[in-house]
Amino acid sequence: MHGRTQHVCYNGQLSAVVELFFCVPQGSVLSPLLFLLYTAESFDIISSAGLVGHSYADDTQVYISAPAESTSVSTQRFIACIERIDAWMRSNRLRMTADKTQLVWLGTRQQLAKLTTTELPLLSALVKPSSAVLDLGVNIDGQLTMADHVATLHRLCLF
Repeated sequence: MHGRTQHVCYNGQLSAVVELFFCVPQGSVLSPLLFLLYTAESFDIISSAGLVGHSYADDTQVYISAPAESTSVSTQRFIACIERIDAWMRSNRLRMTADKTQLVWLGTRQQLAKLTTTELPLLSALVKPSSAVLDLGVNIDGQLTMADHVATLHRLCLF
């Protein structure tokens, strides 16, 4: 690639414009890998909070496993972790999209009935739990029955 340049703004001052000899074009197969390498530090934040994370390209999922009786403590740990990730992202010129955030509680029908938390204040949004979420093309419901996924596939096959 030729003719690509860049400059950096730091503390309100622009650097000189320099020509780039190497770059990763948008849409390149390397872009997701380089993004994951760039954001690897966020997984240190997740694990230091005692949570588990998973990423695929620019989608990151954070999980916490806890008994239904400790919902309030677990949700506070989860919220604190998300706030730390958001602060890290902002300091690295990235942005978390709060309105795209999804929440699903997983468990047996009896365990899910014990939950008292109806919504979580995450960043600038109140996130309400969904009965099912879409994850890499798979519909996942709170009891992991796969009923929603099978019904969706059935509808698509009949169509």
